[in-house]
Amino acid sequence: MAFPDIDDAFVKQFESEAHIEYQQMGSKMRNTVRTKAGVTGESTTFQVIGNAVAGTKSRNGDIPVQDVSHAPVECTMQDRYAGIYVDDLDELKIQHDERGAQASNLAAAMGRDTDDIIHTAMDASANASNGTESPWTAAAAPIAIMEAMGNASIPFDGKLYACVPWEAWGDLMDIDEFSNADYVASEKLWFQGVTAKQWLGFHWFPHENLPKSGTDPKAFFYHMSSVGHALGKDFMSRIDYVPTKASNLIQACMSHGSVLIDDTGCIEKVYNLP
Repeated sequence: MAFPDIDDAFVKQFESEAHIEYQQMGSKMRNTVRTKAGVTGESTTFQVIGNAVAGTKSRNGDIPVQDVSHAPVECTMQDRYAGIYVDDLDELKIQHDERGAQASNLAAAMGRDTDDIIHTAMDASANASNGTESPWTAAAAPIAIMEAMGNASIPFDGKLYACVPWEAWGDLMDIDEFSNADYVASEKLWFQGVTAKQWLGFHWFPHENLPKSGTDPKAFFYHMSSVGHALGKDFMSRIDYVPTKASNLIQACMSHGSVLIDDTGCIEKVYNLP
């Protein structure tokens, strides 16, 4: 009777746990932007399609035909890695679940890296809101962003997001229309531990690792289709024994990249720290 190799079972379970950790708590941004999977090569493109214009025609005349512009935006792929050695003899001296701990560790590292790549792309936006202010304890600043999106003909179709620093999130909680469930209902976000808010047509959520202007963090208000995230190889983890190290090398890798597709739909705003 054949029995499965315990090492194979160990590796498969670790890979499964690491991937679940990455999806659940690793990245806050990944599911909020336009994703293109299965990319082959060093780069890929996202298309920006121009607007069509309606017109009239005379009786028996031809309808107005136009050439709609296509502007490809290139996204360069990046190969990203993270690795941890676990010494054989060290494992004899510990009582905790080292496999589970390192699964969480690698997932968190790759998740932060994913968000860094996406934030870097968003930070290239030339569409910066005029002025900076703190605190956001009044609705004027968020309403101004909503108006700017509306005037730019950005669709309010449930795919608008507001990613703000925690200090701004704390200020927003002082706005009754934002924090009171009588005005706006809360919903569980796509990552654990935080409740999102749907307000003014945006999904609002806080983030602790946003780009900064000097020491002041930036907030981003964007439509999902304005930012692209391309995947050549999704998050993958594995364990290999390295004899010369007398250790197990626990590693994770991804091949991906991000690009700002259309900065009309991505507004950045600096939050001045008190």
